[in-house]
Amino acid sequence: MDKRQEIAVLFPGQASQYVGMGKEFIERIPECAGIVREGEKITSLPLMDRIMNGPIEDLTRTLICQPAVFAISMVCWHVYRKAAPVPFAVAGHSLGEYSALVASGVITMDEGYYIIKKRAQIMDSISAASGGSMLAVIGMKLADLEHVLADFPGVEIANMNSDSQIVVGGRKDILESFNLYLRQKKVKGIMLNVSGPFHTSLMEKAGELISGELAKLDFKDPDIPLYLNYSGSRARDGGEVKEGLVRQISSPVRWLDIVRGIYGEGCRVFVEVGPKKVLKKIVEGIVPDAFVMNLEDEGSLGLLEDFLKNRQES
Repeated sequence: MDKRQEIAVLFPGQASQYVGMGKEFIERIPECAGIVREGEKITSLPLMDRIMNGPIEDLTRTLICQPAVFAISMVCWHVYRKAAPVPFAVAGHSLGEYSALVASGVITMDEGYYIIKKRAQIMDSISAASGGSMLAVIGMKLADLEHVLADFPGVEIANMNSDSQIVVGGRKDILESFNLYLRQKKVKGIMLNVSGPFHTSLMEKAGELISGELAKLDFKDPDIPLYLNYSGSRARDGGEVKEGLVRQISSPVRWLDIVRGIYGEGCRVFVEVGPKKVLKKIVEGIVPDAFVMNLEDEGSLGLLEDFLKNRQES
């Protein structure tokens, strides 16, 4: 593999939002401001104002949060493409998978804004009626957790982020009982501030509804290898990508498998493109010998440019 191209680009999902994300790029680069403004036209949402000024309570609402995080991921992707080579592979965590679709040429950015607004509306409606939530389990191995869950019907694995950071979902009352069990076993459980049990069977209706919206779009085959949440492996074609987005809503995010799969292909550099460093920290725990960076502002852009220059000269 050409060392200039052995980079995997990763896109973050919901919960990476913060007031002022992408501000430096938006203020300095007219095209970046244009990306957000285009999103406003398509979604009819006040994305620029909420991104730049908040309040965080508004920016955290699913209906604003999902298109806003997508917008800034697209802003950062634009900056990445000006500074760095075409990546070896792309992937995104949950909502971030839609950013990866645009990066790999499966859908256009405008289509991304359209379908993400629909997705946010559908997920918000279904999750509100589910009475569900999510719980992060820290420090328990995946195999051990799977064994324990046999005694807790209704609690499902939602995110396999790493071998020791796993998120489960289900009805709130069942999750609270499970969290009590974890405390008794000296295992840390953190109830997440989310609006529903994403990536569990309680969201199957949302998958059915999003399927109808996805059917309106023409999915291309990926130009860049694209790894899917529902399978944890590389997509074969646009048809599998579309199916994967439907299944993603009610299936676990296999992030651990995605990172191991990309690493197993020989990739040793991972760059999180978008707000915050959530995925950067997770990847560092999965493949400690990989070089992991992020790109979200001028400072991180400078580090990426220095890294690429030194790598090309070595």
